[in-house]
Formats: sequence, C-alpha cells, structure tokens
Amino acid sequence: MEILEIAVVYLAITVIFAVCLWAGMKLTGVDGTFAAMLIIAAITGLCDMVPGVGWILSPVVMFILICRWTDADFWPDAFLMVVVAQAVAFFGMIAVASYLLRV
Repeated sequence: MEILEIAVVYLAITVIFAVCLWAGMKLTGVDGTFAAMLIIAAITGLCDMVPGVGWILSPVVMFILICRWTDADFWPDAFLMVVVAQAVAFFGMIAVASYLLRV
C-alpha cells in the first residue's frame, strides 16, 4: 500500500469514528463539540496503530480524552460513548469491507 492510500484510509476511518463518537455523545447527553470528537478520533486512531498494544491503548486514551474534553463522567457517560462508538465503527467497517470485497 502506498503512503497516499494509507493516509486516505486513515482520514476516512477518523471521520467515520468521529461521527460515531459524536452520535454517542448526543445519545448520552454529553456536552462537547464535533471538532473535539474529530481530534479524539485522530489521536486514538494513531494509538491504534501501535503494534501489539494499540488495541488496548486506543480505548484507554479515548476514555481519558473524552473525560478531559467534554463534561462526561467516566461512568456511565464516557464508558457508553466509547462502547457505542467502538461497536458502530466495528460493524460499519465490516459492512464497508464486505461491500469492497464484492466489488
């Protein structure tokens, strides 16, 4: 994969995940901005790329950033935001991948 392809995929995933975080924020009644959710998605996306520990580092960083940049309490607001966003993004990526594999 070329660097341009990696950058485009990273940006697309970041925007999709930011929308998922924003939707989770609205569902839980947390006060925050879409720009903050976009930055959180970008930072956690970079953390997710760390080999071996990225899968655990990413949600931890996300919890910390959500608690810091919004008015969310750790439990249940931030926890629900992360779980909902991770689930929606996971199933969304499965849908996109299945579509791309058929094409």
